[in-house]
Amino acid sequence: MTQTHTDEQAVRALFAANTAAWAAGDARAFAATFTEDAEYVTWFGRHYTGRAAIEASHAALFSSFLKGTRLDGEITRLRLLTPDVAVLDGRGAVLKGTRTRNRRNTKDYVYVAVRRANGWRFAAFHNTKYHWFFDTMAARSERGR
Repeated sequence: MTQTHTDEQAVRALFAANTAAWAAGDARAFAATFTEDAEYVTWFGRHYTGRAAIEASHAALFSSFLKGTRLDGEITRLRLLTPDVAVLDGRGAVLKGTRTRNRRNTKDYVYVAVRRANGWRFAAFHNTKYHWFFDTMAARSERGR
């Protein structure tokens, strides 16, 4: 197994831990997947800086508005930019109960993961609403070039 493969697996495991912590409603475990100085931008533009802010904001959300939710996410691309920096692109949704991801509730996201002494952690996260219509139109336009 190559170092690149091992690192990709470690970043995928970090993503899985992040997702599992959300499903458990565990703000501390969720925030632990981020660096101490991480940048976190929500789909509606709220910006949090630092693990403590990420934990505090999610503790409040997990005990109220997002209680009992889960993430339905997928990694669409994972690139190692350097041996210690990876970019993870994905698509997903926050879901409750038996709801499923669809084109109306889907978000696109980017994580930047960095290797630290204690393993890989996310240093940045940003997501935005996925606009399926505009994505389709842009793809059609790009094919016409």
